[in-house]
Amino acid sequence: MIKQQFSKFVIIGVFSTIINYATFYIFYEFLKFHYILSSAIGFMLGVIVGYGFNKNWAFGVKGKNCRYIYKYYIVYTISLFLGLGFLKFLVSVLEIMPEISNFLTIGLTTCTNFIGIKFWVFKK
Repeated sequence: MIKQQFSKFVIIGVFSTIINYATFYIFYEFLKFHYILSSAIGFMLGVIVGYGFNKNWAFGVKGKNCRYIYKYYIVYTISLFLGLGFLKFLVSVLEIMPEISNFLTIGLTTCTNFIGIKFWVFKK
């Protein structure tokens, strides 16, 4: 069960990550926003896209219970700040390019998001 949920979560995550990274790249490279702000905007857009798919498909939760959405956004808000801190560390301390650092940050937040969603948000 957990393997199947994680596999679905990863598929949704790939789609959300494409949206996340594309948004980051557009805001950072073309609109010249700061890399932290660009990453936050991309992250939030990916979260919005992923909620319905995760709720209904990956974790099989039916209905319109509002507690799910609140918990979901709490997990992702914590993950956002964790990710932005990690991103800042990679760029400022380790001097890794923001484009690469953002990709590494997405990897970290994917893991924290799955744990929070599986064991708290959509816990059965």
